[in-house]
Formats: sequence, structure tokens, C-alpha cells
Amino acid sequence: MVSKQNILDNVAEYSAEQLVEYILQGVVTFDELIKDTDGEFDAVKRKRVKELLDNADERTWKKIQDEKTIEVVQWYLDTFPKGAYRNQARSIKAELEKQKEDEYIRTTTDDAWTLVDKDDINSIRDFTKKYPNSTHIAEAQTLINGLLREKYIGIDADKLVNQIQKIETDNKKLRNQKDNSIINIIEEYITKQNKVTKEDFLSKLADDHNLLSSGVVNKLVTKGIISLDDLSNIEIDADFISKMLEDSVKDGDNDSTGNEPAEASKIEKIHKQSTEIYFWGIPSSGKSNALAAILGVAQNEHIAKSMDMDTQSQGYGYLNSLINQFQEGKICTMVEGTAIDSFYEMGFDLTDNKGRVHPITCIDMAGELMRCMFKSNANMALDPKEVAMLDTMTKILIDNRSLNRKIHCFVIEYGAEDKLYEGKPQKTYLSGAASYIKDTGIFDKDTDHIFIMVTKADKMKNATKESVSKYIENKYLGFYNNLVQTCINKGIDHGNVMKLAFSIGDVCFQNYCKFDKRPAENVVKEILLRTASYERGILGLLKKFLRG
Repeated sequence: MVSKQNILDNVAEYSAEQLVEYILQGVVTFDELIKDTDGEFDAVKRKRVKELLDNADERTWKKIQDEKTIEVVQWYLDTFPKGAYRNQARSIKAELEKQKEDEYIRTTTDDAWTLVDKDDINSIRDFTKKYPNSTHIAEAQTLINGLLREKYIGIDADKLVNQIQKIETDNKKLRNQKDNSIINIIEEYITKQNKVTKEDFLSKLADDHNLLSSGVVNKLVTKGIISLDDLSNIEIDADFISKMLEDSVKDGDNDSTGNEPAEASKIEKIHKQSTEIYFWGIPSSGKSNALAAILGVAQNEHIAKSMDMDTQSQGYGYLNSLINQFQEGKICTMVEGTAIDSFYEMGFDLTDNKGRVHPITCIDMAGELMRCMFKSNANMALDPKEVAMLDTMTKILIDNRSLNRKIHCFVIEYGAEDKLYEGKPQKTYLSGAASYIKDTGIFDKDTDHIFIMVTKADKMKNATKESVSKYIENKYLGFYNNLVQTCINKGIDHGNVMKLAFSIGDVCFQNYCKFDKRPAENVVKEILLRTASYERGILGLLKKFLRG
């Protein structure tokens, strides 16, 4: 650093700005430059230095704001005992010191946090007392609350199943994220904490072979939490176990076992002159797999002679992927979960065994749509994606509504009445959708039939028409009565709501089924029975009939 004497001896060589910096640093004073430089500190430079010193407070304050370091702020406080910004400078210094302290605490408690037993409430509490300002305090309190919750309500196999189902219905998680979360929670409760016995857990899996995905089951076997013998002992078909193991080798243990669904483009209007069949249901209701089974059976030339697909329909690619999904008696992979905000329009001509042509358009409605309708009724805020879904439905069923006859099929998952989706049961969304549809006039004028299809009916011990009807009326009476009243008011099918039991066969590990075509054949027969048709060569008569 330059000395005071060097500055005094060579004052003419320094600029006014340099001299000001030395004055501000305390190396030399303004009076010393005047008195001890033998007149070398000339009047012009003296005037410039004086001007700069008068504005030094402002300049230094700007430097503090630019650099924001404790050192710069302290230098300002030391140099300008009467500075105009001393109060602000003290506040900045305090803030910087607090940040430094917080960073110190954060870096010094990270190691301590890793040593805390996250399953021991006393260990976590000791940490919060010792490090009350740690950045891990919020996480620690969450863990404490979770442990206290378990203390008060307990953990058993039923509650573990509830937590698994809650993860399954979390629409914010991707499939692999859901699987990883489920694996972690099972491992935590069975292996690490011994809160649920393996035997109790296996009993739940025995009751519902579809409780876990094949990816989860395979990982549980790999980790040694359950064994292949365990799966056999709870009477899971050896063919399903073989399929799971084959897929784990073929796919390199990745988390996807199904085919990628075709990407859906927007629908503005149904263009095909046909009977329109709308399929409604919440995510995971089994709607897409039911459609795959129905369309596959319709195309296989047994119930109907032929299916001529409309290559111009928006869902042509999706239709092609669905019809080849299932084969009778074989272990088949289920339809990969489609985007819950997608709509698919699938047009085709179905020729029956009498040679009559049935022009049909099946519309797979967005799985999330029912929740949007419920939220709209409840005056809850909708995000842009939800607004877009309602807008699409409004365009095809209200604003750009075709003159075609229509059938509406509501898909209900059997046994899912206690399963929560976004915190609410299936019946809440079904009833909300029925009310929304009634209020908006979607069923007005051209609706011929309304169906309720109970999927996964293979879980029922005796799936007769009477038992299905009783199940709907016991579990979804409000929704059912709402539809019946709408049918009466609108003159739809003499006030009748048709109830159908549906299954794609024996389902296991969420991803596989041993396909049984009979329920799908029954639905195709109903479609042929209840849709308009024409004999080839008299298309004009069909148009007149469809347009009423």
C-alpha cells in the first residue's frame, strides 16, 4: 500500500480521484495535502478533490448497494461518522450478518441432521431443541407429526392399503414415481419398522391381486420383502408370475409395461354422421381397458361381420392401438394409462350379421373431466388445463353439437366406493357430473340411451343383473336417481337407465389380464341393437333417420 509520504512528495502525479480514495481510506488528509506539499497541490486539483469529497457519501452508499458486503458497509460507517445513510447501512449490516449466521447454522446442522433417527420421535425432538434455527426444522416437525399420527391411530395392513391407494390416485405423480413411493412405504412398514407383518400384507394381496402393479411386485421380490413362493401361496396364477418376470427381463426392469398411447389432438366437432357413444369415468375406473375390449371384440368378426375404421377421425391411431390389445384366453398387457386430460374420437362402420351397417363414433372422454365438472359446480378455481377440458366438452356436446343420435355410458369401478381421488370418493364426482350435464342440457333432444357400466365386476362373487343393480343402488343411489330423473324429464328410453356388469377377465398386478371376451361381446350386441343402421345403397334413408 502506498505511504502517506510518497503521496505528499508526489502529489502532482496522482489524479484527484486517486487522492480522494486515499483520503477516504485514511492514508492522508485533505489538510495535509494543502499544507505539506510545498504548493504542488494546485488550486484546480484542490477544487476537484473538494467536490469529490463532498459527494463521497453518495458514491460510497452506491458502492454498498452494489457490493453488499459486511466489509464495505463497515468501512462506510468508519469513514463517514456523520454520513447521510448510516441508519440504512446499519440495517444492511445486520441483514448480512443474519444471512451469514443462517448459512453457518445450515452448514453446521446438515451433518447433525443426518445422524438423527428419523423413526425416533425423541431423537428428532432433541435436534429441534439443539438447533431451533436449523433449516431442517420444518422437515423435523413433519416427521414428528407423522409419528404422532401413527401413535394415535395406529398402523395396520388396512391402513397400509389405504396409503397405497392414496398414492395411486395422486395425479401429480408419474407412474414410476407412484411405484417408487409405494415400494418405499411397504418396505418402511414391513421391513424397517415391523409395523405390519408380511403375512398380514400378503393377506391383502390375496384378497386383491390387482392391489400392486407388476413393477412394484417385481421390485418387492428383488428386494426380498416378499418371495415368488409367497405369490404362489396366495394363489396368484403362475402365468401372471411368469409374465411379470419375462417383462422385467425384456424391459430391463423399467417401470413401463404397456404400449405408449397415441397422442390426442384437440376435438372441435364430431364430423362423422353416426351414432355417438360417449364413455365417461374418472381416472383408473377401467374405462380405457373396457373400450379396448369392446372395440377389439367388435373388430374380430365374430359378433359383427366387419369393422371399417374411419381414417379421418381424430382418434384413429388410438383406435388401432386399442383393438389389438387383448386376445382371448391369453395373458395380455393392459392399456397404458392415457393422459387424464385427453379426448379421443374413434369413428368406424360396424356391419352386423344381417349385413346392415352401423356408423358409430366412440368418444373416450377425459378421465379428469368429472372432477372439472364437480369443481365448476362448486365454484372452485379451475387451472388452464381444466378450463380447456370443459371447453372441449362444451364444443362437441353443446356449441358444435351434431345432429347425430347419442348414447352415454358412465363407467364405475366396482369396489372403489371408498377409494379417494383428490380427497373425494368416486360417487362425489359421478353425482357432480350428472348435475352438470343436466344443468347444461347435454342430454337434451338427441340422447337415446344412458348406461351405467360397472367395470372390474370379476371381483363380485356373483355378478348377476340383480346383484349389479343392487350394488349401484346401494353405493351410488343419488347418482343413479339423478340419471333416472333426467331420463324421465327428457323422455330418454322410457325413463330407463341400463345397468351392465363388465369385466375384461382375471386381472392381476394392474398390468395383466387373462382376457375373457364374453362381457365385451354382450356390450357389442347391445351397441348393435341400439344404434341406427342401414342397408348398403340407401345411405340417404340413414341420413334422414339420423337427422330426425
